[in-house]
Parts: sequence; structure tokens; C-alpha cells
Amino acid sequence: MPAPHLETPLLDAHVHLFPPEQRVERFALAGADQAFAELYGNPAATMADLDDLLAAMERAGLTGAFAAGFAFASEREIRRQNEYLLACAEETERRVEALCSLNLAAAGWEREAERCLAAGALGFGELRPRHQGWDPLGGEAERLCRLAAEAGAVLLWHTSEPVGRRYPGKEGGITPWELFALAERHSDTLHIGAHLGGGLPFFWQMPDVRDRFQNVFFDTAAAFLLYDGGSVRRLVDMAGAGAVLLGSDFPLVDPARHLRKVRAQLEAEAARRVLGGNAMRIIERRRGR
Repeated sequence: MPAPHLETPLLDAHVHLFPPEQRVERFALAGADQAFAELYGNPAATMADLDDLLAAMERAGLTGAFAAGFAFASEREIRRQNEYLLACAEETERRVEALCSLNLAAAGWEREAERCLAAGALGFGELRPRHQGWDPLGGEAERLCRLAAEAGAVLLWHTSEPVGRRYPGKEGGITPWELFALAERHSDTLHIGAHLGGGLPFFWQMPDVRDRFQNVFFDTAAAFLLYDGGSVRRLVDMAGAGAVLLGSDFPLVDPARHLRKVRAQLEAEAARRVLGGNAMRIIERRRGR
């Protein structure tokens, strides 16, 4: 049965925003950044700003969102994006939380990370190490995990399924097995495996795995573009309701439509956690530091 009206806030833990000037400069950015061109070089690929998101949140009845940008190679574009995301968080009184961008292949990434955390960023993402040319299990990633743990921040990883059809942006993130390794090495760091963790939740059915990994969440971003209509229900069954986050991947997917589909698969208690309760835990951990 679908869940009744919930008092728990409804939070979309996976949306994407761009400052207006980057939207205007789309084609110049695509000419300079191959990964950006792959996802946004086509003018039909929607880019959203804060006004677009707030309108979508109003239609969906959402009370909050975690907003990421794009994993640019350029330090200049990363900083421009982070300034915008942090401003969005401040303007909305953290109704929109900032997941700032980083490029760990750039020499100054740690300074930028510390600057964003000092300004109140919730964490970092959507991290795409292979698009930017850094090792998700290397020394820089280890430093990022330690930095995030110390701040109570969360890391959102682009985690895609290793089989099936190809589509723009599928590659470029990390594999499910790399996410598993990171979570094992850094049990005090919060991780989100985007897009149902690329299939990793299957192994959460093993009690010794699920019991050891209390630091990993899986979001539902683009679930119904990738998987069949029962995928979210099975995700909750495998990983547990406490490990799943509502995430639409806005503007790729309309949050209102995505929320309806997810909610229809969940009983009341699971819905309370998935649709906002788990995201609030992430926020409370960060704000409690």
C-alpha cells in the first residue's frame, strides 16, 4: 500500500544545478571539456538553475534537496559552480544543501574542499574520478575520505551498472566494487552510491556485509530510466530502508513524477526513511560537527 501523508520532510538527495552563466556558455564549455560535452553538448540536455529547482520542488511538495553540479576538469569552472551552489544554500536557508564539485587531479583541490566545508557545504559530488583522470582508490581519494570524515560530510559517487546499454555519462565514475573498497577502508566516512549503487546493494543481502557497512547509502536517481518498475522496492528489500535515499537526478527526471513512483512502492515506515528520514540523518551528522 502507498504510504499516507508523512510528517517527515521530503528530500530529493540528488539534483544538479548550474549557475546561469555556465548555461549561457554551454557550447564553449563543451568545446573545452570532453566529459561535459558528452552529457551537455546536446542542446536537448536540460541544464537547471535554482529557480528551476525551486519550481520543481514546489510541484513535487519537496521540502529540501541536495544539489550537486558537474565534475568539470577546470578549476575555474569548479570554483564558479561551487560559489553558486553555496549561494543557493545560503539563499534558501539550507533548504537546498550544497554538494560541491572537486577535481582531485588538480593541485589545489584540498584548499577548495576546505573552503567549501568552511562555507557550510554538506559534502561533495557527484564525484566522477575517471572523467577527471584520478584514481578513486588512490592517495588523493584517501585524503578526501579522511577530510570528509573529520567534517561529517558526505561523498556522492557516480556509480553505474557495469552491464547493459551505453548512454551519455554512464562511464566516468566508479565501479560498485570500488565503492565497496572505499566504504570498507573508510568506515567513518559517509558515502552515497548514486543510481542504486550500480548493483552493489545485491550483496547487502549478505548479513556480514550489511552489518559491517552502516556508512553507505544508495540513491534512486534515474532508477526508472535504467531498471524496471519494481527496482526501488527490491533495493529497499536488499539494502534495508535505512540505506536508501530518494534521488531524482533532476533535471534529467521530474521530481514529482519520480516521487510518485518511488512512494507507490513503499510501506509507511520505509517511506518515512527513504523519502526524507535518511537524508535528515546525513544533514544532522554534518551540522552536529
